[in-house]
Amino acid sequence: MVRRDALILEAGGERFRFYYDPARPTVLHITWRHGTTPEDVIAAFFGAERTEWNSGQARNETAGEEHVLYWTRHAHDDSVVVITCFGRWDD
Repeated sequence: MVRRDALILEAGGERFRFYYDPARPTVLHITWRHGTTPEDVIAAFFGAERTEWNSGQARNETAGEEHVLYWTRHAHDDSVVVITCFGRWDD
């Protein structure tokens, strides 16, 4: 298993883990792949219209006003592991 560095931020009583992209280890995955920011993730998480569990992908899928967030919980500290976040209306 390859260990990846993460940016850890706290907001609203939650701890969020944002991983850096393997292709660009100094840039967050969500920023490099989708142009989104930690602020976008936090807004989607707390402003969610709905969150559904996708058992096939083993992840939560949260739709905020402007972004869709895929996430799960970290096994050791129950923090929010950000899988990805993209604009809700992106193709």
